[in-house]
Amino acid sequence: MGAANAPEEADSESRPLRERYDEAAQALLEVARHDGHFTEPQVWPRSPEPGTAVVLADLQRQADLVRAVHAGTPGRRDARLAEAHARYCQATPAYHLANRLYAHLQGRFVAQQEGDARAFLQLYQTVYLEALGQEGLIGPDDGEAALVQLRVARIPLSHAHAVAEKLPPEAPADDPRYRTGYSVDLDGHAHVGSLRELLAWIAAQVVALLAAGELLAIRYNTFSNFVWFGVSVWKTVVEAELILGEGGTRVPVEIRPGLEKQVAAAKQMLLKFLQAHLEDPAQIRPREFWYGQEYSYLTRDMIDLAHGLVTAGARAARAAGLGWQPELPPLLAGRADGRFLEYRGVGRRTQLPTWRRRWRLLRWIMLLRRTGRRKEQLRALPPAERLRRAWQETGRWAEGSLRIFGIQVDVIFDPHFAAGAADLGLSDPGRGILFLPTHQSLLDHPVMNYVLQRPEFLQAIGWREPVPCAMLARAMLFAPATIRLGKRRWSLIGLSPEAVDRQFEEVDGHVIMEHGRDSGNPTQRFAKILEQRPGVVYGAGTTSAYDLQCLPMQHGLFAQVPPHVIIVPLSFRGIHSLWPKCPKGNVQVNPGRVEVVVCPPMLGETTLLPRRRALRTQLEPASLFQAVHIAALYDPAPRRTEEKPQ
Repeated sequence: MGAANAPEEADSESRPLRERYDEAAQALLEVARHDGHFTEPQVWPRSPEPGTAVVLADLQRQADLVRAVHAGTPGRRDARLAEAHARYCQATPAYHLANRLYAHLQGRFVAQQEGDARAFLQLYQTVYLEALGQEGLIGPDDGEAALVQLRVARIPLSHAHAVAEKLPPEAPADDPRYRTGYSVDLDGHAHVGSLRELLAWIAAQVVALLAAGELLAIRYNTFSNFVWFGVSVWKTVVEAELILGEGGTRVPVEIRPGLEKQVAAAKQMLLKFLQAHLEDPAQIRPREFWYGQEYSYLTRDMIDLAHGLVTAGARAARAAGLGWQPELPPLLAGRADGRFLEYRGVGRRTQLPTWRRRWRLLRWIMLLRRTGRRKEQLRALPPAERLRRAWQETGRWAEGSLRIFGIQVDVIFDPHFAAGAADLGLSDPGRGILFLPTHQSLLDHPVMNYVLQRPEFLQAIGWREPVPCAMLARAMLFAPATIRLGKRRWSLIGLSPEAVDRQFEEVDGHVIMEHGRDSGNPTQRFAKILEQRPGVVYGAGTTSAYDLQCLPMQHGLFAQVPPHVIIVPLSFRGIHSLWPKCPKGNVQVNPGRVEVVVCPPMLGETTLLPRRRALRTQLEPASLFQAVHIAALYDPAPRRTEEKPQ
């Protein structure tokens, strides 16, 4: 059967698990062949029907095929990402220069009374659509073409091309203002030409980075989030099955049923994982997992189950007297080699004893209770004063949290940040700013709130004092801080999750999503707040399940963001290992170091696709923002396991 037909058939829940699993495996082997793992077509041995004998040679063949793909994946991932990263780095300086030129041209345009900022944006977007309509900037090779056919990857800018074809121009092509001449000096170089010529150059640089950024994001999602992770879990499944087959009756009865049940559960999860990646990323609300916390929970559960498979498989192998035992794949064990891993010198410094971790958690809970009580006392204050005082309390909570857990935070500014901040007017009163941090750890919130009030950050932005920021957050963030005794729930922090949500909205001025009392659209409310004060949004929407999982941005969010907003991405290097999401219910917080990389500001006006009633997605810009995170978060230089910091 062909690879293109497998997804639809694998999606049918009515068919037996073994059939869906085998057909998906065959389709993936065909993709692996196109990607260079095999020189000839491979046949996946079919799983035995219920009641028939297991063919040991078939199990061995399945394991060999998966092991071959697993062994070849890291090197292919490194090569693909290195190529995409080089293209991205080459296009980045011109993009930031184009944003600065846009700001200067817009200022001149308004000062010369050619029109207002909206009229200037309309003139630019007409030229921008022309640039987006160009095809052939980046084409897939054979391996990526097979992934595109399987629908787990896409061609960069393919969605933008369709948008450009559908949307009418904002301004007539013969608008006389296009012919006005301009000369703008930036960094000692004069940019001279008609308005159309200069806008066309700006649009070309933006589209070039959109294409390069989407390529980097697509390849990372494909070869890190999908292929490397998926085949790592898959390897634990086929090896567990092989142990059951080789061990036969020698596998103790107290081990076999549990291991068989784990294997079946893992196969089911692998099929769900595949289905999540088969979804169309341009959809606003995917049916399965890819853009929500369900996907992150799925991958977390897959990691936990893979650990269980290896542990139980090793017990079974020893009991059966086999000459080998399964090992946890390096990606799942935190021992990965290669490129685009975490930087040296960041992350966990040491693992504390259990009693010290519990003592620190107790101190942190007391800090949360004090902070909640203090914020409740601010309700009677006037709105502006209430926001200012609540922001101060948030800063104290963030600093106290990091001190309790022994976490050092260093702030690093990208070399392009200062020039962009100055020319884009980042410090101007009322300037809409959206901070876009990575989301890899349960400690992201205290780190982000700490950074926003650091003196070096305020100086770089151009703020004289901390400015209260609004956060778009999902409801029930502190639900894990409750325990249930019978029919009653008790909050460890003194406030119920519902009360915390109300405090976030009514005292801190944040916007809570999925709020039961909210009849409007939380994202629209958040967009309106950006007209008044800066905002913070975790565009991935949920915490990563492992250190190299960098999730895509929820692109529907950016369809609501006002185009004049300046977007400032931030990447938190090393934060995942301090308080990871895995295993389920993990409370192991350890001391360490985080580097917060503040990326150059990005103009929504130049980068977001033109907004129309029919356009509800911002797929390419969202992919670019993810690429900015990837490029700042991971080290492109190669590294071996023995060099990884503890």
